[in-house]
Amino acid sequence: MNRKLIAFLVVFAAMGSIAFAQTATKYFVAHQGGYIGAAVVTVGKSGEVVSASLEEWQGPGGWAEYNSTDGKALADGAVVRVPDPFANVANKDPEIKGYMFYVYNQAAGGPGVWSQFTPGAKGFAKPTRQYERDFEGLMSNPIRAEAYVKAAREDKLVNVKIDGLKVMVGKKASETVHYGHMDKANKNSVYMPLTANSIGYRYNNLATLDFFKANPRADFSAATLQKVKIAVAENKAVDSTANAAAYVAADDMVYVVADAVTGATYSDFQHYALELQTAYKMAIADMLFQF
Repeated sequence: MNRKLIAFLVVFAAMGSIAFAQTATKYFVAHQGGYIGAAVVTVGKSGEVVSASLEEWQGPGGWAEYNSTDGKALADGAVVRVPDPFANVANKDPEIKGYMFYVYNQAAGGPGVWSQFTPGAKGFAKPTRQYERDFEGLMSNPIRAEAYVKAAREDKLVNVKIDGLKVMVGKKASETVHYGHMDKANKNSVYMPLTANSIGYRYNNLATLDFFKANPRADFSAATLQKVKIAVAENKAVDSTANAAAYVAADDMVYVVADAVTGATYSDFQHYALELQTAYKMAIADMLFQF
């Protein structure tokens, strides 16, 4: 860590101006959209990382109840409800007020987009343009992202059916999630599992956190990929369903930062590390200045 910053923190600590530890959370849209992340970092009074965690919660596409004819896929018209501090605040219906509704909006012959579904005089309506006010765009507001993460943690995301202006609440996201758990980092998630050629999401998450905690000020944007042989020590607290011995790749493309091997292989390593680093900086700022 920067020596001047350490000295600054030590002086402030001696004066009693710094808390023993400070925690900050950075909320973000993850994996090029469709997921909402939370990077949580606690910093000690000497600037060291006391703890760090990454959550990555499934967006609607990962948990909305399948509504196709065969019940095995999403089709146009699926609707979910999400707590949102900016949404429908003047509406008198408690099933609508303070909630954002997203509809699976599929253009003919094209991809589906989770669009804002807005209540009007006689019913709910999709936006005029398919990609207007979509889930990823709206979640770029960190206040909305924080509300989404809080709702996911508290299991308050739900599937709904709409009849005119009547909202009928269905199953919770935890009951219809397609990957075992809403948080991709949770040990019970089966998203991106460990295979013969991949260490999977959760062991990647572990490698990212371990490297970040030891190197919080590294230049993650300058990371490069190199072929490296890596080993996985099985840990059911990290991935409850993975058999670490199943990973048998002779080598893998692993991120390296300033010649230090991170052990992480997934494509979003740099993004996750930079979000953690931002949370780290936020914690230090909160430690030094009370906003």
